[in-house]
Amino acid sequence: MASSLYDLDELVLKCRDEKAKSYIRESVSCYKSGAFRSTIVSTWIAVSFDIIDKLKELSLAGDKEAEKQLEEFEKARKAGDIAQSLKFERDILVIARDKLELISHIEFIDLERLQQDRNRCAHPSMTSDGEIFNPSAELARVHIRIAVEYLLQYPPAQGKYALESLVKEVNSEYFPTSQDKAFIALQHSPLFKARESLVRNFIIILLKQILKETSDYKKKLRFSSALNATSQMHKDIFDSTLKDKLSGLFRSLEDKDFNKTFYVLQHLPDSWEYLDCDVKQKLRAYVEVLSKEQLDEIGFLLTHTGLSASAKKRIRIATRADLDDPVLFVFDLPSPVADRIVELFSESGSFAQANSFSSTVTQYATDFSKEQVEMIIRACGENDQIKDSFQVGSVINSMRKNKNVTDAEIDTWLIEVGLK
Repeated sequence: MASSLYDLDELVLKCRDEKAKSYIRESVSCYKSGAFRSTIVSTWIAVSFDIIDKLKELSLAGDKEAEKQLEEFEKARKAGDIAQSLKFERDILVIARDKLELISHIEFIDLERLQQDRNRCAHPSMTSDGEIFNPSAELARVHIRIAVEYLLQYPPAQGKYALESLVKEVNSEYFPTSQDKAFIALQHSPLFKARESLVRNFIIILLKQILKETSDYKKKLRFSSALNATSQMHKDIFDSTLKDKLSGLFRSLEDKDFNKTFYVLQHLPDSWEYLDCDVKQKLRAYVEVLSKEQLDEIGFLLTHTGLSASAKKRIRIATRADLDDPVLFVFDLPSPVADRIVELFSESGSFAQANSFSSTVTQYATDFSKEQVEMIIRACGENDQIKDSFQVGSVINSMRKNKNVTDAEIDTWLIEVGLK
């Protein structure tokens, strides 16, 4: 609704299907002929029938509340109960707002004004004696626009039922874990042409599930792919939701669970930019004293723009016990971690330290840079605790497997430190 004046034919085209278009097209025809009272009456008819059609669609999809409301409507229609039918029409906006969540409270106010104006147009007895309600062209036009913008352009599932169906779909084991495939899946869901409230609630629920309700990595992949697809589909709403809600969700976590934020930061691009200053500060402080159990995240943290400096601080104080886990850096050894391993090995203060930490050095032998290999070789000759340790030969031999250096280079360094 950013435009100040919509072309009426464009409004007709915005309707989601042919039924909705046919409903509102009659109103536009009345408007163009100058019959503004008929325009308002026709617009209200379009709204009423669109809500009833949505009831039918939701009922077929299994929405129990829609089934209940449709059953009451059909019962009155079949019995020819005029009073009950009129009551249903009077309450139809309340049903759409409270029972089905097809419209918001703000939208209800505007649509209720349409309903009141329709009554003034269709029932002259409701006006003062001798006066006929003559709506202006502007009033008739705004009612057409509201009917399309608030109701006729949207599919039936927009409220609680739509949200539940979306969450159920993403929780399915068959929901894709890649953004492109997730986008295709959500294109054919209520999210494709959704109200802002539905999109925001969907984003918030997925974020909460990632942060608080699951440790299942496959589920997290599905959730993050759905979030990124939602960002692709509704970029402005996604950005504003993260800006408004992400910091609060992070603050709500217990300190022991603060590492769960790393997944969000890693899998939602630019999420760091939406955080408030106090949350960023807490994250930096948290990373600087990261526990040994959470050091498997250090590879990502070292590459993160906002947290790399804090991750480097943590590595600089890493102990031998922190780094001796054989599965800590299975796939990639970050350069700052390699530097720290070389430093700790070179500073071995006893035979026991040199022997015990040599297994960590040999484990990552093929990952060290040429400069790091040279430092290790020189330490083997210059540090007596390493030189006279039982494992010094194993360390030197393991360095020969490193593709960054040649045997000749290693032999040269050995000779220079007195280890022919």
